[in-house]
Amino acid sequence: MNRLAVVFIACISHFLLVQFGSQFLIPFGYASVIWPATGVALGLYLLKGWPVLVGVLLSFIVCLHSDTLISGLPPEVVYLLALISTIQLFISRQLVLQFSQVPIRISIPFEIIKFLFITGPVATLLSSVAIYCVLSLYLPLPQETLLYISVTKWVGDFLSVVLLTPIFLFLYPNIFVKKARKASAAIMTSLLSFSIICFVYFVSSNNFNRDKKQQFMSGTVSFVEQINSTQATIKLYLKALEAYFQASEQVTKEEFSAFTSIIQNTSIKVRAIGWIPLVKNEARAQFEASMQRLYSEGAYIQQLTATGIQSAPEQPYYLPIYYTYPLQENKSVIGLDVSTHPVASKSIKHAIAHQSFAVTDIFTLVQQQDKTDGVVVYYPIFKKSEVPSLASLIGFVEVVLELELLLDPMYTTERKSVFTYQISFGEGNVFSHPNYESGHFISHEVQFTLFDKQGTIQFSSSDSFASHLINWVDFIIVLIGCILGVICVMFVFFIVSFNTSLEKKVKASTHELIEKNNELELANEAKNLFLANVSHEYRTPLNAIIGFTELATKETSDLPTLDYLAKINDASNILLSTVNDVLDFSKMQAGQLDLDLKVFKPSDVTASVIGMLSHLASEKSITIQYQHDANYKSWVEGDELRFKQILINLLNNALKFTPKGSIHLDCKCVEINDNATELTIKVRDTGIGIKEEDQQRLFNAFAQAQSSTTRNYGGTGLGLSIVKQLCILMGGGISVTSQENVGSEFTVVLKLKGVTAEQVALQENSVESDAGQQGHHFQGMRVLVVEDNKINQIVVQKHLRNLGLDCDFANDGQQALEYLKAQQPDLILMDLQMPVMDGFTASAHIKNDEALKHISIVILSASVGKEEKQQAARLGIEDFIHKPYQQSDLVRVLNKYAS
Repeated sequence: MNRLAVVFIACISHFLLVQFGSQFLIPFGYASVIWPATGVALGLYLLKGWPVLVGVLLSFIVCLHSDTLISGLPPEVVYLLALISTIQLFISRQLVLQFSQVPIRISIPFEIIKFLFITGPVATLLSSVAIYCVLSLYLPLPQETLLYISVTKWVGDFLSVVLLTPIFLFLYPNIFVKKARKASAAIMTSLLSFSIICFVYFVSSNNFNRDKKQQFMSGTVSFVEQINSTQATIKLYLKALEAYFQASEQVTKEEFSAFTSIIQNTSIKVRAIGWIPLVKNEARAQFEASMQRLYSEGAYIQQLTATGIQSAPEQPYYLPIYYTYPLQENKSVIGLDVSTHPVASKSIKHAIAHQSFAVTDIFTLVQQQDKTDGVVVYYPIFKKSEVPSLASLIGFVEVVLELELLLDPMYTTERKSVFTYQISFGEGNVFSHPNYESGHFISHEVQFTLFDKQGTIQFSSSDSFASHLINWVDFIIVLIGCILGVICVMFVFFIVSFNTSLEKKVKASTHELIEKNNELELANEAKNLFLANVSHEYRTPLNAIIGFTELATKETSDLPTLDYLAKINDASNILLSTVNDVLDFSKMQAGQLDLDLKVFKPSDVTASVIGMLSHLASEKSITIQYQHDANYKSWVEGDELRFKQILINLLNNALKFTPKGSIHLDCKCVEINDNATELTIKVRDTGIGIKEEDQQRLFNAFAQAQSSTTRNYGGTGLGLSIVKQLCILMGGGISVTSQENVGSEFTVVLKLKGVTAEQVALQENSVESDAGQQGHHFQGMRVLVVEDNKINQIVVQKHLRNLGLDCDFANDGQQALEYLKAQQPDLILMDLQMPVMDGFTASAHIKNDEALKHISIVILSASVGKEEKQQAARLGIEDFIHKPYQQSDLVRVLNKYAS
């Protein structure tokens, strides 16, 4: 960039910033705390050198000529002030080079503070002192005011230097400051700090100036009111005289003087009150004779001309001043014809035309030739019984005023300390107080009516009031804000420096954490896989044990054998329950347990559970007392299996911890609205009870009331924890009340969905259909069992034969596909985990084959979780038989797919 361009850019930018700062000038002018021009100019100068000084000097010269305070000074003084402000930038640069080690290291606090202190408070203070000296010589202002102006300039300059100049040094390469990493944070902090300080100062100073303006305006109110009151009193004088002259045929000079002295308010200083009768030409001689008798032989009707007072020439009528009070000071106007007076005649005509008060323009009174501040108020008097006109005019009453004499008593010492004034009315009538100076810091104007003319009173603050405009409190606010701003900027620098090293540590730690997290995820996946495999490996032999136990029970009638089989079945169910609890708890921890919503009757499920556990109760001679309300037999929508699991866990616990006595099961169903039903289930036992301190942790995982409980009664401690989670999933909760050695009561509240009439009808039809098919035989139905475990093949084969069906076997998915090439069964029972080809792969081949996709597939597996159900749904498979299973599970599926 060439030097001429730098000069131009510096000049324009400085000029615009000065115009911006001028919007916030103090009332005296010239200086402002919000003055970004200095900080920007210094930043540009440190980057681009002396051409910036030329541009700034030109800008200063232009701006100072338009400043209200400075523009009245001699041109050489204006140039001197501009030069001082420009040299300040040069001094700042030299001080930095002399007393600072450049480039400045921003990571060292002392170097930053030293740089800001030299360029800010020190350099700007030197220029402010020089400006104070110049202004003291050429401005007639109090020293306190001049000091306030200079301090304002100092604060405005160093504030902008401290907060704005560093921004330019951070943005571009230079010899003064080392390039900072991530300097944008410091720049934004500087700008934000400057903006906040300016905003706070603006609000504070604006409130202060507004209060002072209001105080100034309030100080003028009583003055205006007194002027209006005086005007009203003068009108009363004239109205009283009108009534007096209309009521008397003849009023003598003595009577006029006596009446005038009575009505006149001595607090209102008037020059004279007079009576001006209408005298026709034919009565002139008689009237002049009367005047000579009253005053002297030389009294006659006079006329004011350019050369002085002369005898009035003949004319149709005259309006001579006949009486005046007080007489001695105003005797020179006796006989003066006001109808021909160059100033008064206009007001006389206006008063006759409008039958109202009329005030003259300001002129020099005949009786007071040494000053021009006189006005006369005229009021016409007409005959009572006639229409007001020149023909019915009796004469005029007048009040003669000297404005200085009238207004001086009103302009009290207290008011002098607040304002000076100027009164203007009519066309070109202006009366100014000797100390009035237009626009002196604070001004205010009031519109008013002066008799028949519109007027304005201009108020301007006095020098005494101007001293109250000095506001040192705002400087304290700005200084504190500046210190805080610098601290914030430095803090940001330290944070950025600290962040640089911290980022490296964070990156290393983050990398380590990611690796640890990956390891944990792999471990969690391994855990889930392990649990799934354990579940599968447990369920597969359990399926054989439970299956063969069920088959053996049906094939023997030997009582000891049946007893053994029942014990084997109970032990198997306990093992199965433990496996289920561990898997459910794992799913809950992973947030993978979902509800399978179906329509069911809570009463049916409850009766089923009681029937299932009745033999355990019989063994301990415990009675299960079951009661419910009528609504408990209603249909609801929820997860029937999980609801059943809650009941089994609660009743199992009650049976386990109740050595003798009874168990009470109380069930209620309340319909909240059309879409919600609330089930309340209370299980009360007469068991060992629970201590109050143990009740708090009863629903925690792996927790039991006491450590000895596990040894005495067994269990994993997962049952109630799972029940609590299931209750929460169903929108409810569980609570317990218990007393040791008395018993416990568990209360479960569940919020299930209500069902529509259509859902009820559909479910009842389904139940009736299932009931109707229970007696069907399945002759002719062809079933393919895809199962790799030989024992499980025997189990399913025996169950199917008991139902009157034969089946074919395939040891894996590949064999199943080979089988289907030759034969097409009505139903396929598909295991999932098999060698060669798994169940899902085989099912996908079947569903994608147009010739085979009509064949129904039912999953028969020990691994039926959420992912398996989702994958089955994508293949269009709806039904599952979860190992271990019972013959009734096969019957349910066969009923559905029997044709």
